[in-house]
Amino acid sequence: MVQTILRGMTWDHPRGYDPLAHGAAGFAARYPGLTIEWDKRSLREFGEAPLEDYAGIYDLIVIDHPFVGFAAAHPYLVDWATALSASEKADFAADSVGQSWQSYEYKGGIWALPLDAATQVSSCRPDLLERLGGEIPTTFEDVITLGRRARTKGQWITTTAFPTDAISTVISIAANLGHPIVDETETFLPPSLGREVMGRFHALVDVSHPRATAMNPIHAYEAMVSGDDIVYCAYAYGYTNYARKNDRPRLKFANAPAHSERGPAGTQLGGTGIAVSALSKNRDTAIAYAKWLAGKEHQTGDYVAFGGQPASLAAWTDADNDALCGGFFSDTLATLESAHVRPRFDGWIPVFEHFGERITACLRGEIADSILIDELNTQFAAAQRKAGIGRGQ
Repeated sequence: MVQTILRGMTWDHPRGYDPLAHGAAGFAARYPGLTIEWDKRSLREFGEAPLEDYAGIYDLIVIDHPFVGFAAAHPYLVDWATALSASEKADFAADSVGQSWQSYEYKGGIWALPLDAATQVSSCRPDLLERLGGEIPTTFEDVITLGRRARTKGQWITTTAFPTDAISTVISIAANLGHPIVDETETFLPPSLGREVMGRFHALVDVSHPRATAMNPIHAYEAMVSGDDIVYCAYAYGYTNYARKNDRPRLKFANAPAHSERGPAGTQLGGTGIAVSALSKNRDTAIAYAKWLAGKEHQTGDYVAFGGQPASLAAWTDADNDALCGGFFSDTLATLESAHVRPRFDGWIPVFEHFGERITACLRGEIADSILIDELNTQFAAAQRKAGIGRGQ
């Protein structure tokens, strides 16, 4: 019997690792002699590590869509535009939640299949919110009111203003206010809009938990389920893990609060896709496995059951999945369906990371808003020129 080993790399969190590690046997059983091994990397490494470091080691790589600009410019990933039939493309596109499918399309190629879907939403401890006599906010003004009310009771609301999340929130607020930032955006944040966006973000941080600028979603949710001082969280990527029944308090998730008449629209799309290394020695088997992972049947069934957060619309609208996750899917679907795809050009990822650090510093009072806005606009324009995007290109 021929022995085949497929190796995959994903991110180090139960949502990213468990459905792959526990679900692998379901596919391997179809191929005698096949073994599937999954490794994991930290969330920060997941967002920053260069694909070239992994393509020669792993057959499958879980990526997020900002990597597609790099993928399109370098020969490290299989292009699904040529690896899928027309009917397969149509099926995946039709079953993709929000713009998950479109987010992996870039410069004529398709660089991953949607595996996991997320965007910035809101959440609460329903027991604490009920005692406070409040409701889940639907507008930014409601959030600020709730934050002030919580303080009178010795409690907090929070947000996620750790650098990666801070830049995500800036992009989300700007899009909701009618300025979606994409590859070709002429000015990252026009000064008047930039002042409004940062003014709103400052106001949110001012009524949030003192550690908000150090919190990513996992930090925030862990704090919410391990203590009783944080009632509500605004603008954090949703995690079904915290909405599932366990021995800790269960969080209730909801649509993102609105800054305009557009409702929750414009929050930054997150999630992950499954890519196949173009250097894989087991390319055909890896492609078949990736299609199975992202397929409707697996996504709706074992992928959710093993703790995954699917990218399949059928999985998001499945009543059993919704019940398993405390209404997470139905309560946040409107936000995800109207989520915004951030820039993806080659060179964007280091810009995104740097912008996050500067925005967090601004929220801490270390940089003036006007200086920050000028810096973001100047550096975004420079990155666009380097990537061959923008005026005069």
